[in-house]
Amino acid sequence: MFTATKPLPLTVPAIVGESATSFASRRARRNGVPRMITFCSDVGIDYFSLVNGDPVEIQRLAVLGDIDPVPLQAATPSLIEPGWFRLGNERIKFTGFIRTTLRICPMCSSEVRNTTEIIHHGIWQLAAIRTCVKHGCHLVAVPKPKNGNDCFDHIPMLDGFKPTAGDLAVSQDLELERYLTDRIQNGPGQSWLDCLPFHIAVQTCEMLGALLTLGPRVKRAELTDAQWAAAGTAGLSILRGGPEALRQKLKEIQDSHPVGEKLYRSHYGVFFDWLRSRDDDPDFDVVRDIVREFIFEHFPVTTGSIVLGKPCPEQQVHSFSTAKQVFGIPHNRLGQKLATMGMAKADAQNRYYTLTRYISTALLNDIVAEVGMRLSAKEAAELLGVETVVLARLASHGLIPKQSEYGKRSTIYRPEDLDEFLERFRAFAKPAEATKDLIDISTAARRRGVTIASLAEIILDRRIPLYFEGAYADDFRAFRVHPGSLNGIYRRPQEPVASSWSVARLLKISRPTVYRLRQAGFLAAPTKRKSVSIRGGKYSCRKSLEEFQAAHVSLNELVERSGRSADDEFNHQISNGALPLPLGLRSTMIFRRADVA
Repeated sequence: MFTATKPLPLTVPAIVGESATSFASRRARRNGVPRMITFCSDVGIDYFSLVNGDPVEIQRLAVLGDIDPVPLQAATPSLIEPGWFRLGNERIKFTGFIRTTLRICPMCSSEVRNTTEIIHHGIWQLAAIRTCVKHGCHLVAVPKPKNGNDCFDHIPMLDGFKPTAGDLAVSQDLELERYLTDRIQNGPGQSWLDCLPFHIAVQTCEMLGALLTLGPRVKRAELTDAQWAAAGTAGLSILRGGPEALRQKLKEIQDSHPVGEKLYRSHYGVFFDWLRSRDDDPDFDVVRDIVREFIFEHFPVTTGSIVLGKPCPEQQVHSFSTAKQVFGIPHNRLGQKLATMGMAKADAQNRYYTLTRYISTALLNDIVAEVGMRLSAKEAAELLGVETVVLARLASHGLIPKQSEYGKRSTIYRPEDLDEFLERFRAFAKPAEATKDLIDISTAARRRGVTIASLAEIILDRRIPLYFEGAYADDFRAFRVHPGSLNGIYRRPQEPVASSWSVARLLKISRPTVYRLRQAGFLAAPTKRKSVSIRGGKYSCRKSLEEFQAAHVSLNELVERSGRSADDEFNHQISNGALPLPLGLRSTMIFRRADVA
């Protein structure tokens, strides 16, 4: 019941911006009442309604203080619906306040003659207001009272509290606080940022600013008031430009990192994690949707992956790995194409590529249409049923066109060219049925002493009859020829050869040692072979190998015979006057059989 109908004789002057609870706390002390809750009970004011800014209770308090209730109401956070308050001309969610922690200006408290002159402004209950406008210093927190109901009764809480000198704020870092104060006093404007709920605008400015000023890995709990102020101002400078300015800044952050070095969570760190942690508040969707759509558009997020609570409907850009998974384009082939477009860079050996920007799905569709169905040499050889070296020889004879638009290192083939090559043979091929003594083209070429490509060319030129078993010739291996139809194709004399691997295995030496034996003249290269690869140094004449093996023995072979260790065997031979061939320090040691004991 409202027991007082006229002003109390002992009063205190009201200050613009002072909250109703601050005014009541000072009135209680002025009238000798130790607790504000007791004072309210004595004068018939509902304390808890007053704490929540109830207009009726503020009117009663104003009557007792003989002051105008309008500015007192405007400076007091007033509960207007569950979870929402009104402060001045702004509707603010409860999460925007720090209501149970008292913060004061240390300079304001040090200038007064007695505690009843210490004012607590209603705007200081806002989490984003950290500075006293009058003195330009940061607010400091006061220890909590023993009774939680007294957390709005600031005068008793300040008894015996001696705050240190406040840290002065940097004026240019207070732009966000000035913006928020203006919204409270005059109401929000018409811009995109003004139309955001108060707590959304505040937190978005601060968290985006924290990313910009302190980097993605900063922890929110570690920021000081000065850092929050600078962050808020930095974020405000971007968000005043609306959604497009936010997207542009996100793109600038992405572009500051090498493509593929890190994903979006590492780029946007503290800002992204904060948005994800606020998924309990749908009001943040307006910002979440912008960031999520940006990530979908600019990062290789696979279809169905969850970003900020929603699945990606369709992947819009790709990395090399996702391009291979979705489109099946190998890294090298795609890298070669993108390098010609300035979208990828090759390493020194042109074996690995890095992107300069992610690849759009639309561009990949175009690339697939252009080169996606072309085959590598390995793929083309498997399709024909031949070795890649045979495919290369067929291409060098002009029987199969090859593509090399991305440089000499890359040779690719078109499936239609391979089909055309096979169709040329199928044109005069027929089922084998009862025909006997047929051999495949590879065997026929070996018997006649010619390359497969040369024989294939002769078969096409002379239209030599071909056969196949079954109903259809699927690949080049399926074709058969009768040896009698190859009369006139004579075998050229060829000398037997041995590969470097075979030589190393027979002599029990390393392959580098084989190369040194050829360089030193102990092994001879074949001379009666047409193939460049045979004469190119990777093969040795078998006759020279047999002659060398008859006259020489390797240390490894001696070790196998004697059972000694390599060192003991070497010392044994040296002590008996045997010396290894002078092939170099890293070669397998070889002795003359006539010298070994």
